[in-house]
Amino acid sequence: MCSSFTFPRPTTTTDDLENLYKVYGIDRSVVLDLAGAHETPETVREGYYGAYLSFFHSCGLIFPIPEPILEVLAELRLSLTQLLLNFLRHLVAFLVNAREEGLAFGLSEFRQFVLVKRNNQNPGTFLVSPRPGRHVIEEIPYRDEKWRDQFFVFKMDRASMGETRPPVSLSPGSEDETAAASRKRRWSSEGVLPGLSRPRFVSEGDGSSFLAQGDIISLAGRMRSACCHLPSLASLVERETYAKVVVASSKVMEAFNEYVVTMEDHVVASRNDKEIESIGFEIKRLSEELETTKREGKKDAEKIEALTDDWRRVHLENEALTSQMVAQRARIAVLEVERDRDVRLASRIARRDIVEKYREVLESLKGRWASKKKEVSAEICLQEVAANIDLLNEHKDGGLTVDAELARLKEMEGDCEGLVALAAVQDWSISELDLPQVSDDSTNQVGGLSVPDDSGSS
Repeated sequence: MCSSFTFPRPTTTTDDLENLYKVYGIDRSVVLDLAGAHETPETVREGYYGAYLSFFHSCGLIFPIPEPILEVLAELRLSLTQLLLNFLRHLVAFLVNAREEGLAFGLSEFRQFVLVKRNNQNPGTFLVSPRPGRHVIEEIPYRDEKWRDQFFVFKMDRASMGETRPPVSLSPGSEDETAAASRKRRWSSEGVLPGLSRPRFVSEGDGSSFLAQGDIISLAGRMRSACCHLPSLASLVERETYAKVVVASSKVMEAFNEYVVTMEDHVVASRNDKEIESIGFEIKRLSEELETTKREGKKDAEKIEALTDDWRRVHLENEALTSQMVAQRARIAVLEVERDRDVRLASRIARRDIVEKYREVLESLKGRWASKKKEVSAEICLQEVAANIDLLNEHKDGGLTVDAELARLKEMEGDCEGLVALAAVQDWSISELDLPQVSDDSTNQVGGLSVPDDSGSS
């Protein structure tokens, strides 16, 4: 049969096994050994059994393995290596508590404290959980780590297993003889009186096993009530007949015990079915709550999505407005530059126009002044000619002497020089006039044009 699971390579060492002997008080008669290269919890050498170090380190397991543990394993059709640590912790705790209280403890009692059912999703495994309000161990780990690496084997003998046959792993659906035997033994022990020793089986005749007649009669005598006496069995035929009756009664009792065991299994199964049904209702209720929560969560998710879309839309609008604002600012800056340039250009053009107008006025005044000078010169010349004519006429008439006239003219020359000095006019060139000041930048560089300086031409 191939392995159902993949097992890690064991990391157990000889020092770990020696530690079990020294620290955990395992008797040296128990043979412990490391797992072979090809050994797994499902493929152990003949005559040996598998276990884990954590069974002894943290679960309280001892050698020889207690008989109730082996019986529970047999009834569940499990091997020791199929147990999880928390399963074994609870089982050992219940057994210790039952022994302290002097109570019998088996699988049915164990199932009253924990819920045990097969794991349909992972065949070959069991789901075990403490029932509500019946916890006996506190602060146990929810899950143990790397404990399957600490695998080892031990020899199956009286030192390790006691007088009990070790449990055997069975495939689903098969019947375990050890489980049936343990149930029969438990119910048979409850059906007999205290202090009754177990009858011996002897081989006789064709080799079939049956009770000796003396033992059967003795057993029947001890099982009868105090007010009911055994009949006198004088002859051998009477004794054999009575023995057959006792054997038939024992068979009836055995059948009754088997019926009780079957009914017990039905009761446990019914209890488990009710618990499973209640768990189903609870799961259904939780599923409905989960669906309600999912619907509410879906609504909340839709609201969040709508709010996210609104925020994204507002964010995009904000980005668009920010971009427009940046573009407007850039356009305003360009317009301001263009405005300043146009203002400077207009100012320069206006100043140039003013300069040109001043130049035209001054050129006109200059021309008029030149004409006026010519007119004054002509009048002077005319007056001079007229004066000379008058002078010559006086001289002709003899009324004028040369010396007297020369003295008068010299006197008049001095008076005229004073009048000329008083009537002197400044230079009429543009550079010498007191006009509004215009910078060289505005007059010489206006739109690529230049205004020449008229100081030289003046």
